[in-house]
Amino acid sequence: MLTAEAAAEAQESLRDKKRELYREAVLDAAERVFGELGYEATKVQRVAAEAGVSLTTLYSVFESKWEIYRAVNRRRLSEVMTLAQGILLEDASSIEMLIAGTRMQLAFFMKRRDFLRMQLKEVTAWSTIELLRSPEQVEALGAGLQLFADILRRCIEDGYLIDDDAELMARIVIASQQVRLAMWMDRGAKEDPHCLIDGAIRHMLRSYCKPERLASVLESAGLGDAS
Repeated sequence: MLTAEAAAEAQESLRDKKRELYREAVLDAAERVFGELGYEATKVQRVAAEAGVSLTTLYSVFESKWEIYRAVNRRRLSEVMTLAQGILLEDASSIEMLIAGTRMQLAFFMKRRDFLRMQLKEVTAWSTIELLRSPEQVEALGAGLQLFADILRRCIEDGYLIDDDAELMARIVIASQQVRLAMWMDRGAKEDPHCLIDGAIRHMLRSYCKPERLASVLESAGLGDAS
């Protein structure tokens, strides 16, 4: 027989599990609604209905629409930063890290289309950190751009890329990716993600690779020749 203390702990554990289930349901629903309507037009009532919970339940796990919005960003951006850190731990050359990181980032957003729509609804250039809405976006993009610039700098030092401002290069590539993803969504997301990603990587390498290294880099990446 359970003691009173053990029974209380079991009930608390059950409440925590229910709370986490409600939390995840709200975040999934909010991601869809923010992606469809944007932050300003989204109503908490719509999020609750989409999640299949009452307003009372929603407010028991999140105090406001703003808190929900930040939590959605925190969850997804934490995922992509964890993936990026994993690439850094791999035993690979700087150019291999650059290609793998670009491939991972594009695939991440194309797989999570509601989150991608949500970010594109902001009508803000990803290369301009200061204009992003939430602290989570500012922190993640700032860290991501710094990480990207560091890898580009290593590629320059290793003789793969032309000698240029690595931070500027990173911002240009991120802006190009945003445009490419936005056009993919506008066209109904019909293009094969692998084709889009390969095209983005070819464009990046053709823009910044040293001419004498381009063919070999494209070949090693499985992207064909430089023609």
